[in-house]
Amino acid sequence: MKTDAFLGLKSSLRNNKGQLALEAVLLMTVLLGTFIFVTNYVRDKKLISNLVKKPIQSVAVMAGYGVWKSDGGGCKVPGKSSVTLGKCHPNSIARSLSSAPRE
Repeated sequence: MKTDAFLGLKSSLRNNKGQLALEAVLLMTVLLGTFIFVTNYVRDKKLISNLVKKPIQSVAVMAGYGVWKSDGGGCKVPGKSSVTLGKCHPNSIARSLSSAPRE
């Protein structure tokens, strides 16, 4: 150990000036690289659009037609196999009047 003191290594090993700055730069580099990797992965796989697409589509159908049905499902009306979404709203369904139920 006397050779370390003789060569001046002991005093340079105890000098921690700049270590905080160096570690901060390394940490920022690693975090920035991770952030860029994750954002590229999310963008390539279109994860955000897949999460948002279905709920927005359901709300769009509700706003347009007044029913919580999907475009492919349609709705069932007695006497018909399937009708369009525009005819699914309860106000559009053909009903008999209570004053003249047989007509």
